[in-house]
Amino acid sequence: MTPEEKSIMADMFYFLRDHNDPPAVGTEACTAFWERAVKDIGSLVGTKWNNHPLAMDLGIALYGYIEKKCKAKGGGST
Repeated sequence: MTPEEKSIMADMFYFLRDHNDPPAVGTEACTAFWERAVKDIGSLVGTKWNNHPLAMDLGIALYGYIEKKCKAKGGGST
């Protein structure tokens, strides 16, 4: 694993750590949570990692994962 790949993995770990407890769909906190999540993942993937393929794949996967957690809490969609 290259140093760049290690750094991407670390960034994605921290993204998941910071976004691991999404609020239920339909709550007031839901919109703010997703606005922050979109901004943060966009900053990592697009800005910091310049759309590196690993960052893009992991970013999409983690975003989808926390979306599933959110839906499971509220039974809806974001």
